[in-house]
Amino acid sequence: MVNEETLRKLEGLHTVETAARTLNLTRQSTINLLSKLKNEGYVTVNGGGKQPRLYRIMMRKQRPRSPGMFDIINKYSPMKLAPWYDHQVHGHYGPEEAVVDAIQMQSFRAILASMRLFNHITDWPRLYRLAREKGVWQKVGALYDVAGTYFHERKMPLRYRHPVLKKKESLIRDYPTELQSFLPIEQKWNVAVPFRRGDIAKVMNV
Repeated sequence: MVNEETLRKLEGLHTVETAARTLNLTRQSTINLLSKLKNEGYVTVNGGGKQPRLYRIMMRKQRPRSPGMFDIINKYSPMKLAPWYDHQVHGHYGPEEAVVDAIQMQSFRAILASMRLFNHITDWPRLYRLAREKGVWQKVGALYDVAGTYFHERKMPLRYRHPVLKKKESLIRDYPTELQSFLPIEQKWNVAVPFRRGDIAKVMNV
């Protein structure tokens, strides 16, 4: 049974170190406690890898949550994202949904990191339908071709490898580019790509 006083002291956002100082425990004892609280539903965890692991402790048990966009991207991309909001999802959610959500979010880092999801797409019709519904298929196609320049990825069926709109768009708003690195891709999909080689290096396996 979890001690209510312990929960009250810890309620909020912590690292292992801040939780240890709050409870005056050793680091290992704190890790064990946080693990126990997580298993009992009082803690959610974000971050990891090169990002600090953050523990959100709550007085009330939380319902189990399904992996959202940040979870899916961090599972497959070497470049980890520290979630800046709790992305709640319901029902089936996989790489197909995460790619579309990342593009719609218009976050430079989220879109860059999501390139590594294309090797884990298993339902191309679903991705195509979702992207068409959200009006971002051109951007998905351009991102796919950029990813294919650097990474191994699953082959997109030929029937989907064409733009569906004539209007010129930018993969990410407010990030104009005059670079010629991805000119053939930009011309094919009518989508401006703002990434530089240094950006791509951040999602390479190193």
